[in-house]
Amino acid sequence: MGKVSVITGGTSGIGRAVAEKILAASAKDDQVIVSYGSNEKRAEEFRESLPGELRERVTTVRADMSSYEKMLKLVQFIREQAGHVDWLVSNAGVSTYARYEDYTFEEWTRIVNTNLSVPVFLIRELRPLMREGGSILLTGSHAGNQAYSSSLVYGVTKAAVHFLAKSLVKELEPLGVRVNAIAPGFIQTAWHEGRSRESYDRINKKIALHRFGETKEVADLAYAILANGYMNGSVVDIHGGYDYF
Repeated sequence: MGKVSVITGGTSGIGRAVAEKILAASAKDDQVIVSYGSNEKRAEEFRESLPGELRERVTTVRADMSSYEKMLKLVQFIREQAGHVDWLVSNAGVSTYARYEDYTFEEWTRIVNTNLSVPVFLIRELRPLMREGGSILLTGSHAGNQAYSSSLVYGVTKAAVHFLAKSLVKELEPLGVRVNAIAPGFIQTAWHEGRSRESYDRINKKIALHRFGETKEVADLAYAILANGYMNGSVVDIHGGYDYF
């Protein structure tokens, strides 16, 4: 029976890089289930970018991870499609650059649901499907360790994700399932496409390596954590030496 990996938010950015890394190391009978929010074109482009033999191992599923009900439909799909889960990467996430004083309760709730609440219940629902020796990885953020001025709600949810990874260790211990989190800093993804040159330069001055990270660099770390049988309850930074200046 092959290994089953599930990646939420896995057709772009860090999630896509992690999915590609897992696929590149996969065996013929492995399955990789990748969820995405709404962008059908991007999901199809992700599939078409894969070599034929890898494309056969991946299934893309539309699932709005701000919705508890749609998350349950994803769980049902996984149950019917695969029957078990070995690796789970909870990566779907959203943010806002709105000012705190301009927040609406609805927008706050949508972001908290997507980044924290729905992932909590996704893990709970998938727990009976997790095989012993399984591994869960949560995508946090350096913004969850150190407050950024750009998004209060994002930092708050990511700080909670880090604590969730540590708290779930006891919950999953009876199953022999490990849980960890990564905390990326500034990584070059579509989120930064509208950033000005001045903004890049200002941020790069705060990073010891003086550049944004690449999604592949985060994916390499994510894979190493997923595969390491003795990592449990860790939150691992990858930020290039941010704010060392």
